[in-house]
Amino acid sequence: MDHKVISGIYGSVHYWIAGQGEKCIVFTHGATMDHGLFQYQVEHFAPQFKVIVWDVPMHGRSRPYDGFTLQKAAKELVGILEAESVNKAHLVGQSMGGYIGQLVARDYPERVESLVVVDSSPMQPSYYSKLDNWLLAITPPLLRLYPYKFLISAIAKSIAVREASQQYALETLQGYSKTEIADIMSTVYRGVQDYQQEEALPVPILIIYGEADRSGKVQTYSNKWAEKEGRSLRIISQASHNSNMDNPDEFNQIVDEFLERQS
Repeated sequence: MDHKVISGIYGSVHYWIAGQGEKCIVFTHGATMDHGLFQYQVEHFAPQFKVIVWDVPMHGRSRPYDGFTLQKAAKELVGILEAESVNKAHLVGQSMGGYIGQLVARDYPERVESLVVVDSSPMQPSYYSKLDNWLLAITPPLLRLYPYKFLISAIAKSIAVREASQQYALETLQGYSKTEIADIMSTVYRGVQDYQQEEALPVPILIIYGEADRSGKVQTYSNKWAEKEGRSLRIISQASHNSNMDNPDEFNQIVDEFLERQS
């Protein structure tokens, strides 16, 4: 893959490109992961697409970064598209990456061909009860109470079921301190709570989650989202929160079918 960097007033953002297709697909990883989450997607989609993976600000090699927010991350993603002269792209976002994709679709709909939201949830306030918001607010402080080794091991085991997927998650988590993990989670949850719009996003959306994903209420939110807006919903077998890595063959096939319908 071709490694590139864009730099701005907040910091440098690293991204990688594979493939020479006319259409572009951008993969955005979840909180405390990095672009390596999509290794099985890069090799699959590169023959047909221009594939972009990146390290979201405050993740992977895109550190340090001043004042990371989901909104800034969305602007950085658009900045990558501009740097690569990509007018419009298919966006695939896992967990936190799904939130970033939704922000791009809301603020820059003309740049989005379609959006695939993976093991994530809608951002509209109506989906979240007062209890939900309270739980989101207290989770980051609770993370600080756990011993570091126990914390990262527990997270890795909870977000993946395949051994190789768990190992990737653990190795990536080891690149962050406990404080960094808690701060990233706090920023992500605050970004969801700050989202005020109720309007449905004006782009085609596919919702995906792993059948064993027990992270928060991802399955509940995803089911409600699909039902309320009439969005396509697919469930990945033998997969947890990092479903694209747990079962890449099934995941890739489902995304292939969705993208074919958009052409």
